[in-house]
Amino acid sequence: MAFFSINAKASGFDESMDVKIGVFDAANVRLKYAKDDNKYNIKADVKTANFFGSIYPFLGIYEANGEILKKGVKPFVYKTKTKSRSHERTKTILYDGKGKAYKRISTKDDRKNEVDIKNVPNSADAGDLQTVFAEMIENFIENRDCKLVREVFDGKKHYKVIAKNEGVENRWFEYMQKSKNAYKCSLYIENLKENNDNILWDVSAEMPIYLWIEINPKTKMPKILEIRIDSTPLGALQVTPNDL
Repeated sequence: MAFFSINAKASGFDESMDVKIGVFDAANVRLKYAKDDNKYNIKADVKTANFFGSIYPFLGIYEANGEILKKGVKPFVYKTKTKSRSHERTKTILYDGKGKAYKRISTKDDRKNEVDIKNVPNSADAGDLQTVFAEMIENFIENRDCKLVREVFDGKKHYKVIAKNEGVENRWFEYMQKSKNAYKCSLYIENLKENNDNILWDVSAEMPIYLWIEINPKTKMPKILEIRIDSTPLGALQVTPNDL
């Protein structure tokens, strides 16, 4: 989906960031968010780099689009594509007219699997993480509010996302060599099922993911100043913009 540059009502942001884990420069991330009237598109590209890129080459593309409602969002489709040294995988989650996930289509190399999403827990109110992030972004744009609780079930993974406001903090940002006032948010991902293929579920259930955000005075859009997990098995994880 394009960035809607023709429509005067369109808006969004495009941010490129570097990921550092412990002493390693581990990956590059590009996050795009666009909205045109009441439609949104969110896309994140993740690619390992440097030492991590040599021992574990990985590319991940995660994208969701849907409709912005007066309260919350209604997803249309969610797509992922990942490529490692060994395999190439894709996943598509389809949503019905009420924004409920009803089908998952996945591929691994040349094999394809299509399943109906059934037995959705009554408490589950989301079907993918990217859509939850889109709702968080919209809440922040409108209300400067990070607070959100969503339970995600995609027919396979089952987890809860808990975002909280941590107030406004004036702090020194090492990579910018300056102090700034920033909105601070915390994010937990609580595993509700054995999702053994992703270490993030274990780490972020115990250690909060902190985000520092400012508002671009010209576009009125959020800009991520830093994302941080204080402790992982390889050391602190830090995500910072590289477009200073």
